[in-house]
Amino acid sequence: MNAFQVKKILVPLDGSKTSFRGLEKAIYFARQCHAEITGLGVAYVPPRMAFEAVENIGSATRKKIDEFLEKAKTISAKNGINFHGEVDHGNPGPKILEYANKWNFDLIVIGSRGAGSKDESFIGSVANHIIQKTRIPTVIVK
Repeated sequence: MNAFQVKKILVPLDGSKTSFRGLEKAIYFARQCHAEITGLGVAYVPPRMAFEAVENIGSATRKKIDEFLEKAKTISAKNGINFHGEVDHGNPGPKILEYANKWNFDLIVIGSRGAGSKDESFIGSVANHIIQKTRIPTVIVK
């Protein structure tokens, strides 16, 4: 029987408290498994603009993503975890899945609701999309 090994963890980050709680849980798993973490910030771009490159993301949006990825890198480093930050653009749910599948992640750890969630529902649309569409083990953090 093959043991399930976690070596690559994907943590979608949007700067929200919930996404950083997801990072904290991912750090815990990474320490247990000797895994590395990739934080993915996805800037929403309407479909009609999807052909534009990541460099064309508004400078304020790009700066915000870079700031919370740098914060995540610092938190991870303080806990002895190797962290890589990546930025993409498009519709967050599908982009996260595309990235996770392309780079063969072993685990996705995502906050239950992101920065765009204004209601009190348990799970936001992006997290819901992830758990409905992926075959990669996924942890939803409240």
